[in-house]
Amino acid sequence: MKLYHFLSEKWALEALEKQFIKVSKYDDLNDPFELLAMSLEDKVSRTVMLENKRKINEKLRILCFSKSWKNPLLWGHYADNHRGIALELEVPSKDAHPITYEEDRSSLDLHALMDKRDEAAKREMFKMYTTKYSDWSYEEEYRVQFLREECFTKGEHDFVKLGNNLRVTGLVLGPLNSTSKEKLVSSLPEGKEIIVTTTRIAFQSFDVVYQKQKPPYKLS
Repeated sequence: MKLYHFLSEKWALEALEKQFIKVSKYDDLNDPFELLAMSLEDKVSRTVMLENKRKINEKLRILCFSKSWKNPLLWGHYADNHRGIALELEVPSKDAHPITYEEDRSSLDLHALMDKRDEAAKREMFKMYTTKYSDWSYEEEYRVQFLREECFTKGEHDFVKLGNNLRVTGLVLGPLNSTSKEKLVSSLPEGKEIIVTTTRIAFQSFDVVYQKQKPPYKLS
């Protein structure tokens, strides 16, 4: 499936050129309720879930995507105030987990789930781990998880290599992006092919749309 990852121009072109992309720890994300979507009424539940979050943060890395590039909030929040680029990536559907959005935090019988530890309990916990507050729904978010050992560290950040299971198929240039075609060509590795889409703000809706006068074009 095609999904979109928003970045500033600098980091998008580096990902394209070097064929690796930065992944995040859960503690790096901008939602303080990550992995804590359930209602934690008692101290024991809070202690257990905070410890679970700590362990997951150590073991897993994630890459966040959006289903669409049309929402202007995505460009404003994650792509250098509309000047950046959305990487279009082909992601295996089995690896891309959609986020569920809820208005309220659901009650969870944590003690019962801990006692059962069966497949149904695991599914219930996973559902909680992939639930966020409804106000985040504009992101239409999907996530891919990686074990820490599947990543490599460069400086203070972790990265995964792009390849057959996770590959860039296109670039969507933000409405205020000014990257030249020459710069895009120089960042494209030999033998790679991508589709470039230019965008603008819509005239009759609060959307970002593609430029009809500058149709998508192929770089190879």
